[in-house]
Amino acid sequence: MYSKLAFGNVKKSIKDFTVYFLTLTFGVCLFYVFNSIGSQEAMLKINESQKSIIEMLQMAISSLSVFIAVILGFLVIYANRFLIKRRKKELGLYLCLGMDKRQVSKVLIIETLFIGVFALAAGLLAGVFLS
Repeated sequence: MYSKLAFGNVKKSIKDFTVYFLTLTFGVCLFYVFNSIGSQEAMLKINESQKSIIEMLQMAISSLSVFIAVILGFLVIYANRFLIKRRKKELGLYLCLGMDKRQVSKVLIIETLFIGVFALAAGLLAGVFLS
C-alpha cells in the first residue's frame, strides 16, 4: 500500500523530483568516472616513470571525491527539505486523514529509495559511457 502511494506521488510530482533525480544521477556518474580512472585501459599501458604521476593523480582525485561527496550530501539534504516544503499541504492532508507520522515517514522513505535506485542505475550507465 505504501509503495503504491509513493509511486503515485512520484508520478504526480515528477517536476519536483526531476531536480533531485538529476542531482543524484550526476553525483553517481561523477564518482564512477573519477574512481574508474585508475582502471582505464590507457592507464594500464604506461611506463614506470608515468606510474608515479598517475598514482599521485589518483590520490588527488580521491581527495577531490571526498570534497564532492560532502557538497553533494548538502545538496541532497537541501533538495529533500525543498521537496518537503513544497509538499507540506499534501503531507498535512495525510496526517488529517489518519496516517500517523511513522506511516508518512515510510511513504517518504519509499519515494526516496525509488528515486535513488533509478538515479543509481542512470548514473552508473552514464558513468560507464563517459569513462
